[in-house]
Amino acid sequence: FPGVFGATPPAGSYVMFKKPVEGATCLHAYGTKDKVRPEWNEFPNPFGTEAYRPVVDMMDDKYRQWVHFDAEGKDVEDLSGKIYHVMRGKDNPLFQPRSCDVGAFAIVTNCEKVRVPGLDFHYKCYFRNMRQHPGATKVERFADLQVRFPERIMMKEVWKCFPKNPISRNIFKTRLKLFQGPNHLYYDKDPVEYRMNKVKDVTHEDMMPYNDRRSVFYTKNLPRMNYIRKKVEAETKQKTLVAFKDFLSEELTRVGDRAKDMGVDEYLNVADENRAMDKIRSMKGVELEVEKPVYYPGTTILKKKLGKKAPNPIKWDEFER
Repeated sequence: FPGVFGATPPAGSYVMFKKPVEGATCLHAYGTKDKVRPEWNEFPNPFGTEAYRPVVDMMDDKYRQWVHFDAEGKDVEDLSGKIYHVMRGKDNPLFQPRSCDVGAFAIVTNCEKVRVPGLDFHYKCYFRNMRQHPGATKVERFADLQVRFPERIMMKEVWKCFPKNPISRNIFKTRLKLFQGPNHLYYDKDPVEYRMNKVKDVTHEDMMPYNDRRSVFYTKNLPRMNYIRKKVEAETKQKTLVAFKDFLSEELTRVGDRAKDMGVDEYLNVADENRAMDKIRSMKGVELEVEKPVYYPGTTILKKKLGKKAPNPIKWDEFER
């Protein structure tokens, strides 16, 4: 009872407390009244010991569940991992790693429609050596094997997930049922449909670079671009406001007391006129440097400087829609 006396003590120890646990029942409460019924512990794992372990009769094949997998459009490695978990019984609450086998039968249909991401369709290879001779190894690409013998792809991938021992070989041989097409031979077993939304899909975006994928753009890149745009706009607006305030305060010293009788628009017009006159005075006696046009020899065709093409402006409003 971790909530009563703290951490769980090791197996075989005793815990003493003055007030009994609310709702607790003595282990011998029913065992002394009914001798046929064995003593049992209704509190799961109270002292670090196993509360229940399935007997051998419960691990018979007639009690096993049948699970159906639809491999159409699914990633072969992710799908094979899910099949291994079901066949080994790791999703079963009665699972024990070494003592019991509570796995289910796996029915896999549409084996010819399983997929691999990226260029693995052309470059993923499968090796086999049926004679166990050094020179008898056969190599076959995923694309070719999917046409010739698609069930073998699932065999290879599922067997990769299993530990290599006699128990795994027996489970692999007896419980894995592979079929081409949507139909199978075990409808009488009433198989349960596996939730295929938990298995990864392979789409055309898996062939593209990560940052070029549309899903990545709208979930990661576009929010970051909008954040940067808004940040730059806020900084520019703040700088413009500071520069405008400096301009007004500088012109206030030149206008003097006349600014008291002026409105805002009139004051801005006077400030613009003063700034224009300052620019005219500073340009007196200054010769403007005009770049002479350069033509190709014997023609009137202007020479243009070759440089990087200016990027097209991004229309942010279209993305925000």
